[in-house]
Amino acid sequence: RRFFGYLSAEYSVCDPCGITLLQVRNFIVYISKSRPKSMDKVIEAMRGLFRYFNDEGINTEHFWLLLSTPRSRDHHVRDCMYAPEICELISQADRIDPCGKRDFAVLSLAAVTGLRAGDIASLIMTDIDWKNNEIHLVQGKTDIPLHMPVSKQVLTAVADYILHGRPETSDCHVFVRHIAPYNGFHDGVSIACIFRKYLKKAGIEHATGDGKTLHGIRRGLGTGMIAQGVPVTTVAQVLGHQGMKATKQYISTNLTGLRYCLLDMSSIGGDVYD
Repeated sequence: RRFFGYLSAEYSVCDPCGITLLQVRNFIVYISKSRPKSMDKVIEAMRGLFRYFNDEGINTEHFWLLLSTPRSRDHHVRDCMYAPEICELISQADRIDPCGKRDFAVLSLAAVTGLRAGDIASLIMTDIDWKNNEIHLVQGKTDIPLHMPVSKQVLTAVADYILHGRPETSDCHVFVRHIAPYNGFHDGVSIACIFRKYLKKAGIEHATGDGKTLHGIRRGLGTGMIAQGVPVTTVAQVLGHQGMKATKQYISTNLTGLRYCLLDMSSIGGDVYD
């Protein structure tokens, strides 16, 4: 419908036999401005339309080269939180107060392991292997088991909360609410609220897309590992990704590593300032 409306308005074309390659190309450019995220469906519909035209002998022009060309996708480089900001945020927790003990353990766990907010909220006592300093859980997002080593210092903070800050409750979750009834958090939203509380206490300003989110800590961990030369396959395993596609975004934010890819301008010849 939009295609024929465009042909009528821009080219006064009402007969499918008169459709040209240029008109199809210009329509794709035109519609991409208003439906940038739906172009796969647009191209699929266009292919079906011209397949019908060809089968019926209405228009025998071949538009397959244009409609079969892979669409160039925009890849947004997501920002993340870096170590100094994360340390400043975590330092705001009062490790004497019971609630502060919980928040310190939650934020430390997020910073060191990169666990998603939902997985931290759903963590139960039996998920922690205290003897081997590991966490074993099934990821809520992917439903895939994850076995992750955790530093002894972080597990010590978790143990300090369980022994000296956690309210008496029969709930099996590691982290619980400190207002009766003392149940575990419903989902990761509550963990994100804890993060935002300390972001404000640390005086760190946050704007949409700046990476200063709980998930930004996860990306910061991945970015730091890539910058230190950790293989992408290892980073994918630590973050619990199903494949390396999701992990590749952390390579893009490693500007220091990208500088090694710069080529010497002298190979061009002439004055480089021209």
